Amino acid sequence: MRQYLGATANIPSISDPELELEVIDAPEQVASDAIIEFRITAYGFKQRMKHRYVEVGEMEIVAEQVEGPTRTWVHRQSIAANDDGTCLLTDHVEFEPPGGMMGFVLTEASIRESLDDGMQFRYEALRGFLETTGD
Repeated sequence: MRQYLGATANIPSISDPELELEVIDAPEQVASDAIIEFRITAYGFKQRMKHRYVEVGEMEIVAEQVEGPTRTWVHRQSIAANDDGTCLLTDHVEFEPPGGMMGFVLTEASIRESLDDGMQFRYEALRGFLETTGD
């Protein structure tokens, strides 16, 4: 699973289609200090963002926002191996909603709802990929 998550070309396939996520510029594989630039559509607005991978290991990937609409954004993906040969992926996102006029649209509640929907899609897409490939 880590190899799949680490390939930046795979990110759109495990992202909620409603976001229309498009990778603009990224390394082929995530690496510490690498920058990924992407665009999403949310609430009728196209948003360009840049995230920097601050930690990249076999069992964890951490990215933080360098440019984007929120004041802060840190996304930690952790993989835990289970005794039965399966694994558990946990995503933890810390953020501060934007200020100003954008803050009226991108509220904490709306961001959390979008994250919940997006993670549900992500986990189902990953499950389908793993069932198909047997990884």
